[in-house]
Amino acid sequence: DQKEQVTPRKLAGGQHVVQLDAEGTYQCSLTGLIFEVTEAVKITYSLLSWSKYANLVKKPWIVGGPLFDVRCDSSCALTSIQFPHSLCLGG
Repeated sequence: DQKEQVTPRKLAGGQHVVQLDAEGTYQCSLTGLIFEVTEAVKITYSLLSWSKYANLVKKPWIVGGPLFDVRCDSSCALTSIQFPHSLCLGG
């Protein structure tokens, strides 16, 4: 499973942007996000705070990892996003 490493350009407000030039599978070198695309596409993404959304998580569920806002200039070109895994080793 070959993934091309990409380093995003940083924008204001903690946003990142990558311009993917062709079909393929790409991994962000900063966040670990993996994007699978069918054509050239620009993807903008940022890490959000759970404080605004935590009340939407109802028991028995708990907040367990990063929250991303991902936007794509061609939504049909973005076929999948793989998010980095989180693992709690405390108790």
